Amino acid sequence: MSLVGAEADLIRLCARAGLDDGQRSLLEAVLASSDAEAVLTQHVTSAPTAVAAMARAHSALESRGRPGRSKPQPYPRPTLALIVDAREALEELEPHLPAGRLDGAVDALKDIETDGLAGLDSPADCAAQAKLLAAWADAVHTAVADGFAAAWQGTAQADTRQRLALELAALCVMEGRQHQLLNDDVRAELSRGKFDADRLLKVLLPAERDFQVAVVVEGTSRLDSLAGLMDPAAAVATIAPGAPVAGWGQATADLKALADLAEAASAARRAWSGDQAGGHTLLTFTVRARDLGAAALLGRRRASESLDQYVAGQRLAEIRLRPETLAHAPRLRRTLRVAVPVLGSGPVRPLTTSWPPTLRESLRTAHVARVTEAPTTAAGLCWAALEALDVKPQSIGTLARALSLQATRQQVIDLHQRTRTAAAAHVLAARTAHRAAQRAADQLESAASGAQKVHAAVVAEMAAAARAAEFHLRAALRRALENESHQAAVDAWTAIGDDGLLRHSNRWLDAFAPPADAEPALRAAADALAALTDRIGGETANRLRTWRARLEDPSSLADWIDETAARFKKNLEWLYALRNTALHDGRFTSATALLDVHAGRALVDLTLEFLGNWYRHEAHAAPEQAGLTAAEVIVHLADRQQALVTALRSGTPTIWNVTRLTSPSSTGWRRA
Repeated sequence: MSLVGAEADLIRLCARAGLDDGQRSLLEAVLASSDAEAVLTQHVTSAPTAVAAMARAHSALESRGRPGRSKPQPYPRPTLALIVDAREALEELEPHLPAGRLDGAVDALKDIETDGLAGLDSPADCAAQAKLLAAWADAVHTAVADGFAAAWQGTAQADTRQRLALELAALCVMEGRQHQLLNDDVRAELSRGKFDADRLLKVLLPAERDFQVAVVVEGTSRLDSLAGLMDPAAAVATIAPGAPVAGWGQATADLKALADLAEAASAARRAWSGDQAGGHTLLTFTVRARDLGAAALLGRRRASESLDQYVAGQRLAEIRLRPETLAHAPRLRRTLRVAVPVLGSGPVRPLTTSWPPTLRESLRTAHVARVTEAPTTAAGLCWAALEALDVKPQSIGTLARALSLQATRQQVIDLHQRTRTAAAAHVLAARTAHRAAQRAADQLESAASGAQKVHAAVVAEMAAAARAAEFHLRAALRRALENESHQAAVDAWTAIGDDGLLRHSNRWLDAFAPPADAEPALRAAADALAALTDRIGGETANRLRTWRARLEDPSSLADWIDETAARFKKNLEWLYALRNTALHDGRFTSATALLDVHAGRALVDLTLEFLGNWYRHEAHAAPEQAGLTAAEVIVHLADRQQALVTALRSGTPTIWNVTRLTSPSSTGWRRA
């Protein structure tokens, strides 16, 4: 389904379920901010959520609480900083919840703060503090769910709805909710009609249940003593090549298909490599998770951890998991086939062919981080990719400022695409609803004309009601069709072609807050954009209003850029801590692992994006901006960010250049 079709379907389902615009916005915000395909500043990983901050503080204390470590990780100072971050995040969340709900968690964090660095020296003390925070983290999760339910049922302020949507999205990601399954579950529930907050929460965060998982282990035909290495509750079993496959109920055929695939792959490998061995075995076991996607990924991690214990006896041969995995929910009678990692399709092209040789190490490490399956390891490698660019812990703030500049450009351009998608979806949803109503009314009127006399009155009454509903939806369609003319006015100003790509992002920017003496075409585009904002509704309309307010008040935009830099700084500091705990201290588990790996990869992508843009246009750079190393480009763009923020706060009119905000051929905020 296309992006427009998928959004139109969601709009239609929200209307069928009787959601008002506030509820639809709240639901869309959860779905959008937990979407792995969202831009970094729209994804929940970039938000300072309390649930993630509590989990990171707990993870740091738990890591330092492990006995027998000569230099526990993270070090005391960054651990204390995480405690402070968690306390500040809770205090920011407090106004959005009933008074007193977070007092215990805040007090527990304050007590750890009061003890200072000395209180983090003893592993036993850290372990006790971690246990205490784990209990308070559960209380915070409950408070967030209750607050979300209250916002759903009441008339909460927009900032409260947005904050609680982010907190719940963070929980969904941390719990491993697979986004496509989450989307499908939400749509299925909407299709059933009206529902309350409790039912919605059960859809977003279903209770943990048992799932069966099957993976293929390559490099061996038998795993001895495996049952003693895994949790007895996992009911682990191995199926040797050629052995009968049974015991999975309606998923037995899927399990047999996985066994057949493994056998065919093993035979093909042997045929290709001649006498090289190609043994394999099928491994089945049980995990507890919230959905099939989470079960598949958790199952692969559990299986991989079990294989770790066979490494010492296999110096010359590799034991590994094949990409294919099967998950089965017996009670739900559902199965999921996945292959890890997810592969792309279609042509690919390099960001630039002008990368300096010194950047190749970073590109290589970024690639390894992208294809590494273990999330915490991959997150640690993301820091290594940045470190290969000569980014050091003391220069984290500099990189964060440069990233905030690119994120600003990313936000503006992404919002353009979201607006065009939402406008088209609004029309499609109205047209689909009207066609269905028209078809129903026509059928009832036809039935009424041929009905027996005893039933004619009832059928005629039903037909009249259906036709009235059709008239109502026809009027709604006429209003929705006006969006097409409004979008056409915006497209004419921004010179959008048939491909829908934004080639003049400065013109899109100008349409939000045109000057008083704007030319007629710009004024028409601005009026059309305002009309679209009022008509399309949902989370996209909220984003449009937010950005209009920022662009009308330059100091507000400056605050957002600085706040974004501060958020990136905290994310980068945590990434550095993860690198130490994973690659130096051998700790590979964290409650925020799925948030962390997404943030790490996205931060590396955003860094390479502005560096690639810089080197692609370096031939047009001013002499003083040519031939810079990656570290020097980062410093230069960090200085540019500060210059832009200063200009925005100066109170004088500033026409900034979003098209070339991170380009070597511009100052970034003057268009001349």
